[in-house]
Amino acid sequence: MISYLKILRPSVVFLAAFAVLVGTLIVGYYQPFQIFIAILVASLVAGAGNVTNDYYDYEIDRINKPKRFIPLGRIKRKNAASYAVILYLLANLLAILFLNYYMILLALFNTFIAFVYAWKIKRTPFGHFVDSWLAASSFIFGALFVKISITIIFLFSLAYLANLGREIAKGIEDMKGDKKIGAKTIPVVTGKIFSSWVAIFFIIFAIIISPIPYFLNFLGLNYLFLVILADLIFAFSCFVLLFNPKKSQKIMKIAMFVAIFAFLIGII
Repeated sequence: MISYLKILRPSVVFLAAFAVLVGTLIVGYYQPFQIFIAILVASLVAGAGNVTNDYYDYEIDRINKPKRFIPLGRIKRKNAASYAVILYLLANLLAILFLNYYMILLALFNTFIAFVYAWKIKRTPFGHFVDSWLAASSFIFGALFVKISITIIFLFSLAYLANLGREIAKGIEDMKGDKKIGAKTIPVVTGKIFSSWVAIFFIIFAIIISPIPYFLNFLGLNYLFLVILADLIFAFSCFVLLFNPKKSQKIMKIAMFVAIFAFLIGII
């Protein structure tokens, strides 16, 4: 049972859940039950997407990450496929029963994108961009209880850029296995050095625009202090990326959590 929980990648699922919560609070929506359902829907789709990735990445993971549950034999591939389908169905059923029309459409859309991404897109140069949409759209999902505000657009943009840099860093980490199966990710196509600087470009871009919500009076001084801390962590991750992509993308995940928390604190 523990393997079926861990294959969801709890840290990734938690980030998706937290993003939905922040999105709802930023637009001023405070209905606990519906917020809980929205968090559950986003978490299930994110978890199902991770299981789908592991199903299709079986050959790559045997090289890059042999300790994952499918290569280890702890979860059979056919069981992983069934598990993902159940999670997708449950997520969308909950959305249809309890959420509004726009949220249902986004849940269905992200379910489709998550599957196609794992099946085909991930092994192309577009995969990094699509995965970043799946991560950043959690903020939009939460905001759809009310409306897409300018603050949400900034938050989405920052999350998208930061996650894009992190995804490219992960691609550098996975180059060995990706090359062996013929994947055409940005690191495989452009090489380690160039793709490292591409990832750094996106992170630096996110750092540059991160203070804008404060200067436009969308968020308070608490946001600025915390987002500066997140920016420093991101900057450090860029330095580490040049030497250790695996460690760098883990540092980026910490910075992303701090940045999301900054938006939450900023509305207080």
